[in-house]
Amino acid sequence: MKKRIGKVVAALGMINLLCIGVIFAQNQRNQYSSMEPAKLEAFCKDIQPQWQRWWQIRNELRELWSKKPPDWDAIEKKEQELVKTRLEIQKKAQEKGLPYGPRGGLRLKRICGW
Repeated sequence: MKKRIGKVVAALGMINLLCIGVIFAQNQRNQYSSMEPAKLEAFCKDIQPQWQRWWQIRNELRELWSKKPPDWDAIEKKEQELVKTRLEIQKKAQEKGLPYGPRGGLRLKRICGW
């Protein structure tokens, strides 16, 4: 009897998570659907160099962290460069009028299709 109740509770929990995920995904999609496609395309084209640079810096940071012992000065410089690049992207998003907030982020993979 206890196993059956446990299975029912687990199934209900999975259904609940699935529903929450669908609702969240729809809310995120609606956030960008009101934007003009030409405006989004221009934004994506404009920030692509910064986006590529952000990923490059991130990979360089992983390499620096994997070294034993870590080079703390190099890590600090790369972290600062990463933050600067992210701020440039956020600034351009704000200038283009994209819905951006500190909690939601930009969801660049979703809006630019990268």
